[in-house]
Amino acid sequence: MATRSAFIVAALAALSPARAADLDKPALTSNLDYLLEGNVNNLPSNGGPYWGKWEAGLMPADCKSIAEDQGLNPTDFEVWDIFFNDCQDGWSFCRHKDSADSFETLVDTFGRMPVRMRSWVRHILTIPGDNWAFNSNGNIAFSGTTSSNLDVCLHETGHSLDLLGAYVEGGALSSSQEWLDAYNADSNVPDEYARSNQVENVAQNTVVAVYDKVNPGGFPGVQSNAGAIANQYQLVESKAGDQIVPGGTCDRHLANSDTVSMTGDKVSASSAKKVQKNRNDAHDPAFKGTYENIVEGFAPFNSKDFH
Repeated sequence: MATRSAFIVAALAALSPARAADLDKPALTSNLDYLLEGNVNNLPSNGGPYWGKWEAGLMPADCKSIAEDQGLNPTDFEVWDIFFNDCQDGWSFCRHKDSADSFETLVDTFGRMPVRMRSWVRHILTIPGDNWAFNSNGNIAFSGTTSSNLDVCLHETGHSLDLLGAYVEGGALSSSQEWLDAYNADSNVPDEYARSNQVENVAQNTVVAVYDKVNPGGFPGVQSNAGAIANQYQLVESKAGDQIVPGGTCDRHLANSDTVSMTGDKVSASSAKKVQKNRNDAHDPAFKGTYENIVEGFAPFNSKDFH
């Protein structure tokens, strides 16, 4: 059985081909596996998920495009809407039939995410293959058994917060002068993967920041040299505020992608309403809750492209 360290390194390093790191600061540690247990223990599973299965043959457009981009057949997926008790609206989960992890595993992992952090994720996919994961326009795809790893989920959601404007309105923290100043003020970055580039550095510092906020004793409690990256992870904490701690309710949602046929094109509004009527309340693309912000306009991104 692979060690936890090997699991996380494989899940993250598989995103990047062998190459020199973009950042020249040394890694504080080789990986962040020592934070996983504390994050799992202090990010409780949110109760009462309600599951509503989509009608066969339909799926979110983003799930379909990601599946096809990975060389997978969209008809091999099943789609469920998962509702947690801290948000009136749910998230659409697209699971390939050959995925290593169960739906229950994925729901438990994603449900542990602080709800205001979870609110920056659109759809979730699990696909078969080696252990790796990526974020495409707020959709997180987990390959292999990565959907069972909370820190991988925190890392990928960290990309959403960074690149969709949770930290810097209308921009990305990772490309801001404020972030560069914090980086320059520190002697290290969190781990070897954070050395890949500033986008990955912010995502890894998001994992550190969550640990620091939710664990008794914070990050210094497990890392005697925490000051070596303090300007970076504390800037993430300052920008994120209560978004990275448990509690509260969702205050935004990413606009759902269109409902499409697994084998065809977008389903018309009239057809979607008919489908909805026939499916009872299994899926409704319209939001029921009131949110401060529905996230729609942003520069498209895929975390795979940063390598």
